[in-house]
Amino acid sequence: SGVVPNDGQFPNALGVRSSFLCTGPMCRYAEDLEPVLRVMAGPGVSKLKLNEKVSLEKIKFHCMDHDGGSIFVSPVDKEILQAQKKVVEHLESDLGVQVQRVAIHKMKYSFQIWSAMMSSKDSEGQEAQRFTDLLGDHGKPVWPLWELMKWLVGMSSHTLPAIALGLTEKVVNLNQSGKAKLVSMGKSLQEEMEALLGPDGVLLYPSHPTIAPKHHSPICMPFNFAYTAIFNVLGLPVTQCPLGLGSEGLPLGIQLVAAAYNDHLTLAVAQYLEKAFGGWVLPGKV
Repeated sequence: SGVVPNDGQFPNALGVRSSFLCTGPMCRYAEDLEPVLRVMAGPGVSKLKLNEKVSLEKIKFHCMDHDGGSIFVSPVDKEILQAQKKVVEHLESDLGVQVQRVAIHKMKYSFQIWSAMMSSKDSEGQEAQRFTDLLGDHGKPVWPLWELMKWLVGMSSHTLPAIALGLTEKVVNLNQSGKAKLVSMGKSLQEEMEALLGPDGVLLYPSHPTIAPKHHSPICMPFNFAYTAIFNVLGLPVTQCPLGLGSEGLPLGIQLVAAAYNDHLTLAVAQYLEKAFGGWVLPGKV
């Protein structure tokens, strides 16, 4: 958070969302992530420790298999769990480290925390711009319930996930006391994560509960993005690392999470896992 400038993006984030709008590099090979990040960050790169040499054996690794069973999110696929288990076994056998399994209770409420924090006020009391206002494209605000009825008969110009997000925002804002409780829970979770990870910790966590889904199937479980979204609002750096292909030839992956501004740790581990598990794999013949 606050490393890569948001200048020139549209629509630009306002209020608390300006700290949640974080752009990072997407590369085929892990070794390219650091130089591209340096270019994108510009002067903001001084907040990071990219020049520090990382000793993988001294990293404190933590592992969490799932969010704890949220009703809004799919269970983690067995193949993803198996891939993550292989990573743990390789780290322990090759580096001689002990990967600590953790169960962070608040992660079960990742989607609710994300939703509440996305519409919370910033330090100056300014409210975040509503998603329904953005959907209206600076015109009349969109009424998500009406858009849902239009969508059912194929007349809405908005997608179902966008409409669902608008509905969620309305519901969250109706219960201000519940929203405040979730924002407080988010801040508490942030402190807990920072204390757990510290200056030399990395958390292994599924990138998504399912393997690459077929087109339109995410409509059935539109909030599975909570697995990555939670770290966005917590301001923690994450590097997504591929782990080869599953039984159906679809990519598997894992998230590497560190404390704020410790991107050098996740980037180093990503390069290590790329060498161990093959990194990017051609998905098929073109």
